[in-house]
Amino acid sequence: MRRKDREVTDFEQIKKIVQNSHVIRMGINTDDYPYVVPTNFGYEFDGDQLTLYIHGAPVGTKRELIAKNPHIGFEMDDGGEYMSPEEAKSETPSYAYQSVMGNGDASFIEDTQGKIQALQHILIHETGHKMEHLPEKDVAYVGIIKIVVKSLTGKVHFKN
Repeated sequence: MRRKDREVTDFEQIKKIVQNSHVIRMGINTDDYPYVVPTNFGYEFDGDQLTLYIHGAPVGTKRELIAKNPHIGFEMDDGGEYMSPEEAKSETPSYAYQSVMGNGDASFIEDTQGKIQALQHILIHETGHKMEHLPEKDVAYVGIIKIVVKSLTGKVHFKN
């Protein structure tokens, strides 16, 4: 990372950034160019191991590409905030943000119980609570991508 002063090395702070982020951008490999998909997500930490969960249709481009090459990159952030300079003539505008970037190996969760557990992680992250009952007929149609994160780094730029 070029700007070491913005690097986040404290794992607890990285966890908070993940918690405060609600859109993940997955970079999936194609033969020519990366395919980037923004989506909401769920997650779990097991010690310092981060696992991400993405839901979507059980068929489609991202699933086809992951089946060919499961190595993905990702980025998530808190949405950021524009920082207007106090003196427009002498200062440049900037942007405050907190982000996590990394890579990992994606796979598909096919069994119903695994899908339900993944969906509960997504629901907890996005709504703050689980759903008491997820109908199996509805869960059967959902496609779940599990990403076991291999490396990640955090970066912040705070308001002055």
